[in-house]
Amino acid sequence: MTRRLLLVLLAVCLSLPAAAQSAPGGGVRVLSGTWKALRGDSPAYADPALDDRAWARVAVPGGWETAFPDHDGLGWYRVSVTIPDSLVAGPVGLSFGLVGDAYEAYFNGVKIGGRGRFPPDFVEGVGPALMLVPPEALARRANGEHVLAVRVFNSYSQGGILAPVRMARYDVLAQEHSPRDMVIGVLVSFFMAIGVYHLVFWLRRRAAWENLWFAVVCLAVSLYGTTYSTTVASLVVEHVNPYRLGLMAMVAAGPFFMALIYRLFDLRFGVRERIIAAGFVAVLAAAAAAPLALLADVNKWVSALLAVGMLTIVVRAVLASSPHRPHATTLVLGTAAFALSYVYDLASQYGFVPMAWVFPSVPLLFWLGFLVFVVAVGTSTAGKWALTEVTALVDPLTELSRRHVLEDALRREADRLRRGGGAMALVMIDLDFFKQVNDAYGHGVGDEVLMRVGRLLRSSARNIDLPARFGGEEFAVLLYDTRLDGALAFAERFRAHLRELRVPVPGGAVQVTASLGIAVGADLVDSDVLVEAADRALYRAKSEGRDRMVGINLAPGATSGGSMPMPRPRVEEA
Repeated sequence: MTRRLLLVLLAVCLSLPAAAQSAPGGGVRVLSGTWKALRGDSPAYADPALDDRAWARVAVPGGWETAFPDHDGLGWYRVSVTIPDSLVAGPVGLSFGLVGDAYEAYFNGVKIGGRGRFPPDFVEGVGPALMLVPPEALARRANGEHVLAVRVFNSYSQGGILAPVRMARYDVLAQEHSPRDMVIGVLVSFFMAIGVYHLVFWLRRRAAWENLWFAVVCLAVSLYGTTYSTTVASLVVEHVNPYRLGLMAMVAAGPFFMALIYRLFDLRFGVRERIIAAGFVAVLAAAAAAPLALLADVNKWVSALLAVGMLTIVVRAVLASSPHRPHATTLVLGTAAFALSYVYDLASQYGFVPMAWVFPSVPLLFWLGFLVFVVAVGTSTAGKWALTEVTALVDPLTELSRRHVLEDALRREADRLRRGGGAMALVMIDLDFFKQVNDAYGHGVGDEVLMRVGRLLRSSARNIDLPARFGGEEFAVLLYDTRLDGALAFAERFRAHLRELRVPVPGGAVQVTASLGIAVGADLVDSDVLVEAADRALYRAKSEGRDRMVGINLAPGATSGGSMPMPRPRVEEA
């Protein structure tokens, strides 16, 4: 960010049209337009009787450099002012939005206020100022035009009267509150809260590095935003220049922004990227120690390099995105919005495009672009976390529960049966000769078969039942409150659906069959015994020719270790 970008955001709260700022009976007048300006310094320049016809004409609001591009130092502005009839009764007030870098205001030769301190103890003035025009100043030219003179000291880069000067009754101006600090406060608080949240999330899940990088970017931009606040800037200006602090915050965010995008899109952070990150560190050190004038001179090149880097990252993100990658489109759009808004603002600072207005008194697209980026990354990281959690419970191919979920459910149901009685059934399913499908048609066709089998299991089971992928081509279904006849009915229903399954392949279609082992336990049944019995029934179904089902009804209270007798299985063939 250049100095002008930092200053304009502070200044624009008073850059609204006069009609938007006027108040009933206040007679608000915006003193924008052509003023007179002169380099150098003399107490006589405040005298309203001074002949200033040879002074240069400059636009206000506007940067000092537009008239005097090679001058950093002392200078003066002057403008003739007519007091409206509505202000004759006074008291008259003048409101200054932003004047860089330090200034004093004189009305008819009487000093009425200022901001900052002049050399040799220079301190930059920060934020708006409201000044009362004393009656003795008005009385000096009661029957003619009044003269407002502003003495300025421009230390580096962009200076001068950067926001309109407004004149009205003092009480009217005092009652008006710019929304700038409120808007900045809301934005900074929001970004800071997002950053703290993701930092805490990373502290609990240290493998989620994207959350750490995102947190640092949000916190750095929040620090950058605080330098726009009049209150914060006034507090820190005695210790560190707000411009320097804001620039350091943005430079510090650079390598973490790059690391975040590379992490989100699974790009390789190689030697080239590490060299660029080291360059950011070097620039950060220079921003902390270099004179402000030097920073202002080189900052446009730093900003241009940041813009090129952000656009390059967007291109890499587009190339790395894939429709199969969750939230890829969201991430690309968010990153592009942030990069393009930054580039647009940079271009507007140098007059290539007009300044964009987004919020009242905050006209920069940067904040809107970063807001879109935060929402996009927040959505993506939250979605990635949710996907990780869901993937731990659900098989992504078949959309069935994973094995450990089924085993936990079996133990809980066995505990419930011990307390209240009842029965449950476990159906183990193995696709017959599934390896031949993969060998003959490839794993793509095999995955399609597994996906469709999972869909059949979900449609065949009741809503209360729990179908799961047990491993490979093996599936299992926990049937709650079900005895052997109900389990056999479910198994037959599934087999009927499976007979109709056809997966198209070049030259025909693939059809698969399955072997099923069913075990039913009641009352004090042990969940491990139920699994062993269903697995044994499945083994028998496969050994006796496949494409069939075998059901076993366990004795009540069967436990592991063979403490209960295992009855002879009931066999149902295809």
